Amino acid sequence: MALSLWLTPPPESPLYAQLSQLIFELPEADPSLKSSPAFLPHITVISGLSQTNTSYLTLLNFPGELAVSVKSLAFGGAYFKKVFFSIERSHALAELAKEARVKLANMSEDEAQQTVENEYDPHASLVYNDVELNETIKEAVWCVVKEKLEKFGYTTWEGLGWKGGQLLLVLTEGPVDQWTVLETITSTG
Repeated sequence: MALSLWLTPPPESPLYAQLSQLIFELPEADPSLKSSPAFLPHITVISGLSQTNTSYLTLLNFPGELAVSVKSLAFGGAYFKKVFFSIERSHALAELAKEARVKLANMSEDEAQQTVENEYDPHASLVYNDVELNETIKEAVWCVVKEKLEKFGYTTWEGLGWKGGQLLLVLTEGPVDQWTVLETITSTG
């Protein structure tokens, strides 16, 4: 069984609702994106975990002061990283990613540190899709994101982010619409 650990904005926050709306509506920016599934707004902390009888989330220290800041809108080639917000890799987020690798994936401290430094690229996906993004699609997506952000009261990326939130352990097997949240822990911050 494949499990992933996600960090989400506080579910009661305006940003959670705004990101959810973007994820739901952004596929309408271009006909080639229509098949994109909806999913919960999140940053993947770690994926590819195996299921055990242990409650994963009780093993982690989830700092309430953890702050997440968006750097930019970006485009990629991978299905799960097609259209996304690039997230600043803060010290607290990097430490959470490292701790997850040590405590949940049984990596050594050194291996986890190296993996986080060299491979961990925090991002909040907005579109999952296999389509190759040409400049026309990117421009259409950019326009919709800009319009939505302005509607939500943002004029720049500055201030787009959150503090605390929730950690979710998600069963990420099969179609996206069948993924299941198994455990949740909410930040006390």
